[in-house]
Amino acid sequence: MAGTINPAAAQRWSADRVHALAPDPASQRAGAKLASPAPWSGYGARSGIGLLWGDCKGSGAKPYQVTVELGADQGAPAYACSCPSRKFPCKHALGLMLLWSAGGVPEAEEPPQRVQDWLEARRERAQRSEARKAVATGRAAAEGDDADPTAARKATEAAERRTAQRIQRIDAGLDDLELWLCDQVRSGLTGLRAAGYRPIDDLSRRLIDAQAGALAARVRELTHCLNASEDWPERTLAEFSLLHLLIQGWRNRESLPAPLAATVRRRIGLTMTAAEIAEVGEHASGRWLVLGSRDLAADKLVERRVWLQREADGRIAMLLAFAPAGQAFGIALPAGAVLAAELAFAPDAVPLRAVLVEHAVLNQDAAVDQDAVSVLDGPQGGTLDEAAAGFAAALAADPWTAAVPVVLDSAVPLVGAKPEAWQIIDAKGGSRVPLLADADGMDPTRAEQLRQTLLACSGGHPAPLFGLYRPAGLTPITIWNNGQAASLW
Repeated sequence: MAGTINPAAAQRWSADRVHALAPDPASQRAGAKLASPAPWSGYGARSGIGLLWGDCKGSGAKPYQVTVELGADQGAPAYACSCPSRKFPCKHALGLMLLWSAGGVPEAEEPPQRVQDWLEARRERAQRSEARKAVATGRAAAEGDDADPTAARKATEAAERRTAQRIQRIDAGLDDLELWLCDQVRSGLTGLRAAGYRPIDDLSRRLIDAQAGALAARVRELTHCLNASEDWPERTLAEFSLLHLLIQGWRNRESLPAPLAATVRRRIGLTMTAAEIAEVGEHASGRWLVLGSRDLAADKLVERRVWLQREADGRIAMLLAFAPAGQAFGIALPAGAVLAAELAFAPDAVPLRAVLVEHAVLNQDAAVDQDAVSVLDGPQGGTLDEAAAGFAAALAADPWTAAVPVVLDSAVPLVGAKPEAWQIIDAKGGSRVPLLADADGMDPTRAEQLRQTLLACSGGHPAPLFGLYRPAGLTPITIWNNGQAASLW
């Protein structure tokens, strides 16, 4: 592999420069522990083109495969690791770069085939991106032979003014929210609870006017805290604290790590488009199993969430789609389907949301290569203890995390005397949590139907179960019976 000299990589990086890439201090410490030859095998570098690779021993039987391409012209590096970490870069990539910065990674003639395949895929994506830009530029030029540079400049300035105006509106809306929170704490929560929905609805509309839609939706959720039968003061104050933390995050967003700053913007309402995610997000390819989906009403639209799991390492991704009520979605992926796909992940502190860059549904009934469409018997699962640890890690990276998608390897529903007494038992780990069939305001009749469907599909026997885990319990979405996925929604 010839390669081109990368001037940014030809000079060895300092440890401080590598540490600056870490998403948080914990990742810095974890990466430093891996900056020694002991956990590494098959590692090497081609410093002239800024390429590092290696296999790092982890908790599983197979080592984690790590690849790093250092950015040219001071650009950000690109990473690939087979570990399930949601941090970007992960501790293994940081450890490999720190080991290289200390001169501990030997130079090699050629990288392994997996590294060459990864590089080739990146080059192809870059070429497609340049081709799209060229087409867009040509289309813009074709719209008028006498394109006016002054008009283009004015259009850019107008867009910048609109962005600045939106930032000002958001700032003003958050000032009002902070003042309202302080007033409620000062006057006591009992009066707010007795006032009903009106104060919260008024505040939510104020935030919508401020163009902070996601924050407005979170404020509306305060009604669930205030109407809780037990511990409503504690739950309300906890949500107040998270809202206050989000306000401070917005005001200090320029000093936050890039992934956390992106999370703060999304939590406020400044979301990235699919094209932006595909352009700047981390790309991941492979065979993906559809774990399940849910449809949630969001104002005048219905939001569909579809979760996928990569066969190679168990990584979970979430796709989003929106459609007016009664209209078809652009995503129609049944639970149990298998995709050969390339995904791009939004650069959040917990990279979960993804967009499809390229994909094909693998249909085993089609006359295609059977090696490419081998059946996946079910998802890769774990225990409830591992689910709790995963939630804790996500909460540490994104303090506003409410739930995380998890797969239990061996779950059994336990019937309770009352609907709220139903539980999910982890037959493998021995733990149990409440079954939250009525989470997110589900109709009681529909919640009872979900519980009975779960019981019927499992037959009371241990089975793989996919759902959303939160400290209060688990909301089941899909269960597998004899290798067949049964959607509970």
